[in-house]
Amino acid sequence: MLHSMLAQLFIAFALGLDAFSVCLGIGLQPIRLKKIAAIGLWIGGFHIIMPLLGLLIGSFLFDWISDFTELISGLLLVGLGMHIIFNTFAENYHQAAQKKQSFHTSAMLVLAFSVSLDSLPVGISLGVSGFATTLTLLIFGIVTTILTWISLLIAKKIQHNFDRSFDWIGGLTLCIIGLTVIF
Repeated sequence: MLHSMLAQLFIAFALGLDAFSVCLGIGLQPIRLKKIAAIGLWIGGFHIIMPLLGLLIGSFLFDWISDFTELISGLLLVGLGMHIIFNTFAENYHQAAQKKQSFHTSAMLVLAFSVSLDSLPVGISLGVSGFATTLTLLIFGIVTTILTWISLLIAKKIQHNFDRSFDWIGGLTLCIIGLTVIF
């Protein structure tokens, strides 16, 4: 039982690290604590939903889905990163400093979906391995939510200590991570 629990925590931590690294870039934008909480819950929720969908799809599609999810996830991250970069340079610095940018629900959904897409094939493999799926899925969601909150709070602290906007760095980070996932 203990060995199984440690394996579940290790897998959850590994799956949550992509959300952690992506959210370091996202957190460099001026985001309120309420939005940080929401982003963490969305990403954690998707880290429960995607493996559950993987369980339902079945193990015969594992190889094809694994390649497909990496490509889609990478493309979504690059697209979101490019969107952030273009929006940062499209606005005047003074306008951006005066107007707080918000991380819209649609962007949150794309982010949560893209960083949790890699957990879909993990769900497929869990279905054939005999793990206690309900507990495993909850562990995935909780660990990823906590990792997301930690990374967003670290980035918020960094952003708060500087006067100029670092939104473009967050977008560039997302693009680099997306390209890394693709290639």
